[in-house]
Amino acid sequence: MGVRLLLAAATVALLGAAGAARAADPALVADVGLNDAYSISLKDASGAKVTHLDPGTYSLTIHDHSSIHNFHIDGPGVDASTEIPFVGDKTVTITIGDGTYFFQCDAHVGQMHGTFTAGTAGTTPPPPKPGLKKLAASLGPGAAFSLRPHSGLHAGKAVISVTDRSAADGFRLAGPGVTRSTGVKFRGSERWTVTLKAGRYSFGSLKSPKRRASFTVSS
Repeated sequence: MGVRLLLAAATVALLGAAGAARAADPALVADVGLNDAYSISLKDASGAKVTHLDPGTYSLTIHDHSSIHNFHIDGPGVDASTEIPFVGDKTVTITIGDGTYFFQCDAHVGQMHGTFTAGTAGTTPPPPKPGLKKLAASLGPGAAFSLRPHSGLHAGKAVISVTDRSAADGFRLAGPGVTRSTGVKFRGSERWTVTLKAGRYSFGSLKSPKRRASFTVSS
């Protein structure tokens, strides 16, 4: 009887230890918009800036200090965010795999963004980058808008031919290092030469955030 009790106690102890190990996921801490500043950061439990992570499950605590900003992280298998009006703390569990991850404020992506790699990403030389990229953007008629191509893009210089068919709205492109738009009353064509950087970009209506789409540029 005593042996059975000892075995049962040992089993309970092992299960408890396993449960504690599962609960102790590595911690990440995000901060955005302290005192409404245009600031955003992602750090590990020691307070060091996150530049590279091992694949695995992490507990991410977001400290969102401002109703005009938000924190949004996305990448392979991850898409988590706070809402722009939200102020407070939010904790989510994320599973990081191999690849490049991006974080930003969706309202001010051109000024507030960051990136990090995980697993084997960033440990091998990147593939050769293509030459000057040529893109075509359009707005109108009506609610229509487009940017082609907006997939498979790498960082570097690009020439964008913009056709704006609306005299009551403008075409807008915003992301790391780029904030460009045609005027609300402008109708016609423009040619933009921009330098795309690794990160997430949004494009579409100048006046309405709901009429925008996004794409990701790789390093």
